[in-house]
Amino acid sequence: MVIKLKFKTNLKIPKSLIQLLTYSLVGLSNMILDLLIVNILMKIFNTYNGPLLMAFNIISFLLYSLNGYVLNKKFTFKSEEKSYLKYMIVLGGSVIIESPLFSLLTTFNIFSLDKVLWANICKIISFTLGGVMCFLINKFLIFKDKKSD
Repeated sequence: MVIKLKFKTNLKIPKSLIQLLTYSLVGLSNMILDLLIVNILMKIFNTYNGPLLMAFNIISFLLYSLNGYVLNKKFTFKSEEKSYLKYMIVLGGSVIIESPLFSLLTTFNIFSLDKVLWANICKIISFTLGGVMCFLINKFLIFKDKKSD
């Protein structure tokens, strides 16, 4: 027995909300890729705190930023403009803020958590703060909509 329910609604979801949700999904895929790369590098070099993590973060950034650009251009902002250079400048600004923050946070394990767990928590915090900043800059400067919502 199959029950089919149909709902008709005139609910209009604002374009900005859809963009934010899509951007968040792209960001989640970037975060997973970022965590994977950083964790592999931490494991290979047996380093879980301090300045070397900035280098790991930059290597990871170079890979996940390409993923983010392609997905955001195609799905989030549906932009036809060639804006890769501007996008990379914004992300470059983000990584300049995010990398030292990541490194700094890892040096203060105030909860005495496992070093791998603490490094990942710090990575998620720094990535999230950078992501919020990037969404706002991308929405209003890089992929700005020529027409209103």
